Amino acid sequence: MKINLHIDKCIGCGMCTAVAPDLFSIDSGVVTLKKDPATYTDADKKFSREAAAACPNGVIEITEE
Repeated sequence: MKINLHIDKCIGCGMCTAVAPDLFSIDSGVVTLKKDPATYTDADKKFSREAAAACPNGVIEITEE
């Protein structure tokens, strides 16, 4: 799994942190990753996909490798 954050689109609404607080944080008004996606468990992957779906601006882009 690879995660690309389009931080230029981020409005800092916090939907990602509400869905996946162990994976995402809002720092200085934009989303950041808390840990490396290469280390994600299956549960982490599930929550990161849910966070991406919840983002109103499509900031979180997930690709499978």
